[in-house]
This record gives sequence, structure tokens and C-alpha cells, in this order.
Amino acid sequence: MPETPVLYYLHTFATVARERSFTRAAQNLNLSQPAVSAHIRALEGYYGAKLFETRQRRTCLTTAGEALLAYTERVFHLLDEADQVLDATRAGQSGVLRFGASTTLGNYLLPRVLGGYAHGHSAVSLETVVGTSADVLGWVKSERAQFGFVEAPLHDSQVEVEAIGQDELILAAAVNHRLARTGPLRPASLARLPILRREASSGTQQLVDGELTRSGAGSPTQLVLGSTEALKQAVIEGVGVAWLPRLAIARELSSGELQRVPVTGLAISRTLSLIRLRGANLSAAGQALVEDVRRALSISCADA
Repeated sequence: MPETPVLYYLHTFATVARERSFTRAAQNLNLSQPAVSAHIRALEGYYGAKLFETRQRRTCLTTAGEALLAYTERVFHLLDEADQVLDATRAGQSGVLRFGASTTLGNYLLPRVLGGYAHGHSAVSLETVVGTSADVLGWVKSERAQFGFVEAPLHDSQVEVEAIGQDELILAAAVNHRLARTGPLRPASLARLPILRREASSGTQQLVDGELTRSGAGSPTQLVLGSTEALKQAVIEGVGVAWLPRLAIARELSSGELQRVPVTGLAISRTLSLIRLRGANLSAAGQALVEDVRRALSISCADA
């Protein structure tokens, strides 16, 4: 079977059909007339049908030519659409973003970022998965997610890690808790203060406990709960006090439902990071989302 005709030949065919002249088509395409004739002969040989005929000294489409022209126009229309979609994708105006986020970022920061982002990027489809930082790392490495936002330190040769902000850990108490009415605590006094904790495998809890130990402020455990949200609700109900991410309790601090218990000379924070496969580039749409997250984190830090 003859070789499939290239788009170049179809473009020549469509130009001859539009101009109704081999000569004008050659001028339009900056080709010689023999080259135009050769393109048409190649198409006629491939389809086994004559595409043009001369009637009253004019170049006209045959029935087969009219049928081919309809499909040719559809092909070039689809290619024009593809150009428009790709231009929009490169400009960050369309496309699909599949990304992961660890729980604090996914539950407490992204919901307020994504509303504004979606309004400004209505043609971008967002697909988000939320889990632990280790989950997000796995999703990125398996390419289930194009990139991820994490709150725990990660070290893996397959991914690039870029710091995008900070999140402070705050000793929080309910507004009616006795510690909400006292002055700043000294680190040593924390050694006698039972606190609510996350499970031992929690990266955030490991960070807090390490800092407390270094400051001589290691606290006994009052209760262990398996999620940041459960910990926050227990503190709100007056069960006890806990070290909680500012991102998770910003609204309750603002409303006065929770109070910060200051500890002299003790500040605990964690670095929030963007991860992606080493060598992978963010699309324009992805970069725009990262900048929105970075901006939201800088505002949260400024409000601290």
C-alpha cells in the first residue's frame, strides 16, 4: 500500500481547492507549480481517485475531492484546536493538575487557596490526594501525583525538595483552661505538665518531642490521639493542652476559642516543602498553584 500522505500534501490540496488554481496555490505556498502538481498526484495515487478536474478552464473538485476536502478541513480544525489547548496549557490556563498534600496542608491550607486558584484558572482540572508526608512521597515517585506539598522532612535521591514556607507549632489551650490565664511558662515547668500527643510515628510529634527534650522541657503524656484534628478538638473541649500547627488552629486562635500558651525561649517550627521527581519541571499551571500556596504561607507567617 502506498505511504500515507503527509499533512504537507493535504495542506497543498486544501490550498488548491480554495484558490481553484494550481498557479495561485503555488504562489500562495511559495512553491513551484510542478511541486504543487506532484503533491496532488501523490494524493491521487494514494486514494486511487482523481481529486481535481478542469471545467470551463477552471480547476474544480471532483466528487472524491469534495469528500476529501471535508475531512481535510476537519483535520486542520482539530490541529488548530490542539494548538490553542497547548498554548493555554503552556500559559497555565488549562490542563490537569494531579498533586498530593500532607494532612495539615491538605486539610487546613489548600481549601482556602484552591478556591481563589480555581476562580482564576477555571479551565484547569484539579485532582488532589491527601495523606501523610510518606504517602505523598510514594505518590510522587509512582507518578500518581505530579508534585506534592509535605510538612515532614524528607530525604530521597529520586525527588527534589524545595522549601516553600514555615509552620509554627504552638502550645494551645482552651479559652477556659487555667493555662490560658497564666503568664509565660518556663521550659522547666513543662516537665511537670501532661500534654495531649499524636502517635509516636507522627513526624510532627517527633519534632516537638525532640525540641522539648533539648530544652529540658520533656512533658509526660496525658493522652494519645491519632490525628491533628482529633487533638485540636480535644483541646477545644478542655481535655488538656497540646502542641498544634498554627495552620490547623489559625481560625480558633483568631476567634478566641483557643489561646496560645507562651513558653519563654522555646520556639518550634517546621519547614513546609514542595517535592517533585528529580529533573521534572512544573507546568505553568502547577507553578501558579505553588506560588499561591507560597503566598498563603507567607501571609500566615506574617499574621503569627
